[in-house]
Amino acid sequence: MSLQYIPTINLILNGFQRTGLSQGQAYQKEQLFSALDKLTGQLYDRDVAQQLFEQCQPNQRGQVQLEDFAQVIIEADKVLKKKINQTEQQMQQYREELKECQQLAQELQCIRYLQKDNQKLNPQGVDRDSQLIIVIKQAHNIQYSDYQYSFVMIALDGAEVQTQMSTGDKYNPTFNQQLNFQIQTGSEEILIKLFVQDRNQKRILIGQSHLDLGEMHDQQVHSQQLQLVNERQQQLQTYLQIESQWIHNKLKYHQEMILKYEQTIQQSQIDIDDYQRDLLTIQQPFLENNLRNNLQQSLKQPQNSSLPQQNQAFLYQQQQNFIPQQKTFQMQPQQQQNIQIHQPDPTVQDELSDELYYGFILYMVMLLLALFQCFARPDYLDIILAMLYMIIVCRDCLESTYIKIVGALTILSVIYDIVWISIYKNWWSGTDKTLPTWGEAGDPIVRMTLVFCVFNIILKTALCYILFHYYKESQENKIIVFKFWQFEFQVGAHKQNLFTLKGLLL
Repeated sequence: MSLQYIPTINLILNGFQRTGLSQGQAYQKEQLFSALDKLTGQLYDRDVAQQLFEQCQPNQRGQVQLEDFAQVIIEADKVLKKKINQTEQQMQQYREELKECQQLAQELQCIRYLQKDNQKLNPQGVDRDSQLIIVIKQAHNIQYSDYQYSFVMIALDGAEVQTQMSTGDKYNPTFNQQLNFQIQTGSEEILIKLFVQDRNQKRILIGQSHLDLGEMHDQQVHSQQLQLVNERQQQLQTYLQIESQWIHNKLKYHQEMILKYEQTIQQSQIDIDDYQRDLLTIQQPFLENNLRNNLQQSLKQPQNSSLPQQNQAFLYQQQQNFIPQQKTFQMQPQQQQNIQIHQPDPTVQDELSDELYYGFILYMVMLLLALFQCFARPDYLDIILAMLYMIIVCRDCLESTYIKIVGALTILSVIYDIVWISIYKNWWSGTDKTLPTWGEAGDPIVRMTLVFCVFNIILKTALCYILFHYYKESQENKIIVFKFWQFEFQVGAHKQNLFTLKGLLL
């Protein structure tokens, strides 16, 4: 019932008016809480009320506009409903995966029984079709400059498998590639090597590291950061970030997965109960009396306490993009590929960037000034710079080499403006006002062009600083959210480069 009920701004404001509060007025926290107490006929949940109040922007006296508080209530109602729906969908997916995992475990038990118990295991106690899964995610701090691409090669008892060429930052390349290996005994030697390739297709070994299967005997996903050593066994400041998992006993693995799925489903149900109780708490003051009485009875029911509760249901960031709850594990038993490389990297975080926003405004101002200057001089370089900046945002070109090129063109444009001003500086106070195109009628146009050219130099000086900030942001593994009016772009996910063959815009 609470999911179908949709509160409106007028309904909430009318409710507050019945307690003596007026529209267009600002109130202290205690006054708003007291109004909620009167509407519910009992003490309103202070934890929920406090979190609602914290989402508002109080004035210097600590007061909040009544309309703002009502809007926060509406947004909180939307967020909780979305969390309930998404958690229910996730829980349904967990149930389906649990069912498939149970079926696989039963099949393996039947095979073990028909094959006289342990004939599927080799003498080392390892499944004859055991599998090692390695995901090469990223390399950090490659201290070598004269090369184009990098790649990783994995050697297992002499057999070598190579990843694709890297993408993104040259010195901190991204791979995100999964490789599978067959394990026979569990004592195999695994060597991971990082190579670079120069323009002449020559391969150069940067460093290598050993991977110990004994550390993965628990069959869980292991996130590791391997420090590489060179051919002289000297430690380097270069690291490889990988994820690995060795499934050496599939029956035991699926039995463990069944337990994890059951625990996750149970915790998801507890989260749904928390979300629903907070949703009922929010809606309760603005419902009719008969509905409110039913809600009061439901709120008095004890919560399930079979597991330690971590009630974080009521966290309202008021963001347009709701981030769904992450899975507690990354297992897909029906595919037997247990590391999902397409899932977001936990080190990647979405954050709003003021620099992207202000940089966009400055470049648009520069574009308008450049378009006007084209009446008196060919200022096409500034127009190209503005287009290149829009590509950074709209086509996700937050890549270090690309930003260096844009920065170099910006500095070149500043030099070009200074040279142009030095040529026309005597024209400002001179007597010859004739121009090839406009004649004497072009005098005011050239004067305004000179003024705009000086403004552009100031703008591009500030933009050089912003580009330097972009360059530092491009070195980090995170996604920046750019919002302008009703448009939103995520920058930093692909890091394309318009000026390279491997970074063509798609």
